[in-house]
Amino acid sequence: MGELSGYIISYGKDPENLTEKVRIDSADTMEYTVTNLDNGTWYFTIQVEDVDGLISEPSQPVSKTIQG
Repeated sequence: MGELSGYIISYGKDPENLTEKVRIDSADTMEYTVTNLDNGTWYFTIQVEDVDGLISEPSQPVSKTIQG
């Protein structure tokens, strides 16, 4: 991969089927808050994209449990 252009965060309640996506079009962004999550355990992966449009494999999933 070459120079980074941004990130893709994928998330959902099933670690094998992360259906929601957020594209961050700045390689300088070091944090992002996903809002409006229902109660339960959510799983997240991240991918990087370079300036040529090449996208990395997803990271290993991490989880966060939201309690109301």
